[in-house]
Amino acid sequence: WDDLPDFPTIMLRRDQISEINAELDKGEEVILEFDIENEFKEGPIPVYNVIADIVGTEFPDEYVIVGGHIDSWDGATGTTDNGTGSATTIEAARLLMAAGAKPKRTIRFMLWSGEEQGLLGSRAWIKDNMDQMEKISAVLVHDGGTNYVSGIIATPTMKEDFERVFAPCIGLNADLPFEISERDGLPGGIGSDHDAFLSEGVPGFFWRQSGRANYTYTHHTQFDTFDAAIPEYQQHTSMVVAIGALGIANLDHMLNRENLRAASTRNRRRLGINVDDDMKLNSVLEDSVAGKAGLKVGDKLISVGKIEIKDLGDLRRAINVDDQKLKVIYEREGKRHEAEAVFPASPTRR
Repeated sequence: WDDLPDFPTIMLRRDQISEINAELDKGEEVILEFDIENEFKEGPIPVYNVIADIVGTEFPDEYVIVGGHIDSWDGATGTTDNGTGSATTIEAARLLMAAGAKPKRTIRFMLWSGEEQGLLGSRAWIKDNMDQMEKISAVLVHDGGTNYVSGIIATPTMKEDFERVFAPCIGLNADLPFEISERDGLPGGIGSDHDAFLSEGVPGFFWRQSGRANYTYTHHTQFDTFDAAIPEYQQHTSMVVAIGALGIANLDHMLNRENLRAASTRNRRRLGINVDDDMKLNSVLEDSVAGKAGLKVGDKLISVGKIEIKDLGDLRRAINVDDQKLKVIYEREGKRHEAEAVFPASPTRR
C-alpha cells in the first residue's frame, strides 16, 4: 500500500492510433491530452470462482474442466470478454444435464475471477489443488469472443482421440465447420486461464474461433456491450463445448501428455508484422522480412510457403520451417499478389 504504481497506462482505439500515425507521417506535430483520475482501495479484496460438477460414474476423481472467466474490463458490460465464454460454459452444463449425460469422468464447470488482473482465480485454485493436477485430462477454455468455435489444436499423441471425440462436431453445421489441427505442442502465452493449467503440465486448450464478429473491435473497449453477442454462434459453440467435454470424459483413458508444450518462442522467426483477426496487416516494420518483401498495411495474407493462413497459429507454423525463402501469397485491393520472404540464416527475435 505504501508503494502504489504511479505510471498510468492509456489504451487508445486502433482508429485513433491510425489517425495519430497519419499525422506523424505528414510531419505534423501531435499533442495528446488526457484527463486521468485513478482511485486505489486498500485490499485484500475477496473474489470468487464459481464451480459446478457433473460427477463421473466410473472415474469421479478424474476431471475434464470447461471454463471461462467472469470478470471483465470496466469500459462496458464485458460481453465478448468474457460474458460469451461464461454463457457457453453454463449452457454446455445445462445441455448435458438436460440430456441426462452420465460421463465416466467428472465434468467440472469453472468460472474464474480475476483473469484480467493476471489469471488470479485459476492460479489460486490450482495452488490450493495441486494434488488434482495429475487427475485433470483436459481444460477447455472459451475466452475468444462470440465467434463460433471452429477448431481445436491437438498434439500428435492426442490426434486420434480428438478425431473420435469431435467427430459429431465435424458435420454438426455445414455453415460452421470444425477442424482439428495437429501441432507439435499446445500453444501457451495467450493470456487466458488455460495457460495457468499448461504451466502445471495439464493439457489446456484455447478454442479456435471463426465468424463475422470483429473481436479486436470490442476487446477491452467501450464497445463490448450486449449487442455484440451473436446468438446463433453462442448456441453452436455451447453444443460443441458440451460434445467435446463429454467425449473427452468418456475416453477409456486420460489424454496423453507427451510433448505437451510447444517449443520455446525464443528463436522463432518473425515477419515483422501485426495482423488483425482477418489476417490483414495493420503494421509492417520497414526493415523487417515482410517490409523488404514489399508487404504493406492493409494486405491480407492468403498463404505462406505451403500453408494457408487462417490464424496466427497457421502463420507461426508456416514461417518456422527450415526454408530460408518462402513464397507469400497476399491480397491487395481485391487482387492476389506473390512475394518472397527471405529470412536471416540464423533466426532472430523482433
